[in-house]
Amino acid sequence: MIITSEKGRYEVGKLVGKAEAYHLYVCQRDGSDQEYLLQIATELIHGGALERTALFLKTLNDKANELEELYATTKEKPEEMLNYGLGFPELVESFICPEQGSRRVNILAFRNVKQVSRMVPISNIINKDRQRVDLRTSAWIMGKALKLLAFFHSNGFAIGLVNAANILIEPDQHYVLFFDWSKAVNHEGAVNKEMAGEEIAEAARAVVALLGGDWEKGEIAVWEDETKENFDPNLKYDEELYIEFVLELARGMHTSAEKAHEEFYEIVDRLWAREFYPFTSFDRI
Repeated sequence: MIITSEKGRYEVGKLVGKAEAYHLYVCQRDGSDQEYLLQIATELIHGGALERTALFLKTLNDKANELEELYATTKEKPEEMLNYGLGFPELVESFICPEQGSRRVNILAFRNVKQVSRMVPISNIINKDRQRVDLRTSAWIMGKALKLLAFFHSNGFAIGLVNAANILIEPDQHYVLFFDWSKAVNHEGAVNKEMAGEEIAEAARAVVALLGGDWEKGEIAVWEDETKENFDPNLKYDEELYIEFVLELARGMHTSAEKAHEEFYEIVDRLWAREFYPFTSFDRI
């Protein structure tokens, strides 16, 4: 199937996702080696959700660029970036498609990622791949999720869908992204504490599940193979502090993502140096 817009022709490939408001297809634009996602409303009535998604993604992109420009005037290292734009899809274009019954279409991309399959939902790692990650891998995922939530919430955006299926990661480049914005709400001013705490908790619950744990039981197992291969035995106390803090997040005990992010890295910095650490996973038991 071919869909045409003002920016070009898209060859539509396989269906890769379904939601109440939309279906999602991989697509490719003529003359480009970039893969895109074509998000099309399932019915005319759902066009508003996709139009709102497009508006929110554009607004977030503008705010991310503004902050990046401001940060550029104060940062000490030229290579340092805030990279908030990596935490949500890039809106390539949004249009009404006459060929598809005048339904709304959004064309989405992942910044710096040409193959959309490189962005993996946490739920796929848990349920499809049957993998769990070690503590240090969980740290960059949780840390980036908190950083993004602080950005979204301070700008008045509540995502509405924060769960293991809607948090995507790129394992090699350490990207974390919230994908579905069809149920998001833009508040006047910052997101209220109750809603912020709920989204923080849901993100942490996804990370606990990725660790092979159970937040309701208060369990995150540090497996023998991880301890032997990846951890200094002398750091046992700080590991326990880390585990307890993530469980606190999952229980909804923190209502500010910005403050939680700061406290989180006070613990993480005691455990590990701020250097690249490869995505490390094990078979789930």
